[in-house]
Amino acid sequence: MKSRHLVFGLSLLLGLGLVVGCKPKVSPMPEKKAEVAPPAPAVVEKPTVVDTSDNASFREAQLAAELERMVRENLLAVYFEYNSSKLTQETVGNLGKAAKFLSDYPNLRILVQGHCDERGSSEYNMALGESRARAVKEYFSTYGIQAHRLEVTSYGKERPATPNCGSDDACHAKNRRAEFQVLAK
Repeated sequence: MKSRHLVFGLSLLLGLGLVVGCKPKVSPMPEKKAEVAPPAPAVVEKPTVVDTSDNASFREAQLAAELERMVRENLLAVYFEYNSSKLTQETVGNLGKAAKFLSDYPNLRILVQGHCDERGSSEYNMALGESRARAVKEYFSTYGIQAHRLEVTSYGKERPATPNCGSDDACHAKNRRAEFQVLAK
């Protein structure tokens, strides 16, 4: 019986060996590459035609000159009484014209510069000049001019329109002012 088991076991091993050893060789399937969609065609915008002719440059210069002229005509200096930042009746008239102009040109940004005459200390005049510039800015806000369009600074007595006035009050009056500078168009 022992030999039968031995023959059976060997037969089984031989059969398994044949099955495993005779396994047909199959070449592996090539890996399928992921298909990539072709790139979408780029959107090509029509190029903006820029007129670089002399006429275009001339027209641009004319427009810039026209705006500068309008700025000079509409953003007039405003004047203050001695030792005051209170707006006078004349000042209010000039500021009304300036506010209308600024409303018509909403892209303009301006710097309001406060000035003083030469009397008084530098510190006092710097504060007074700023107070004058802020009074102008506040007046513009009553016309709806947005605060971000207006910057203020003070030059105190450092930039007189008419220097060395001595005791001439008419000369000093020309230095007590607020002026405008265009920052952006």
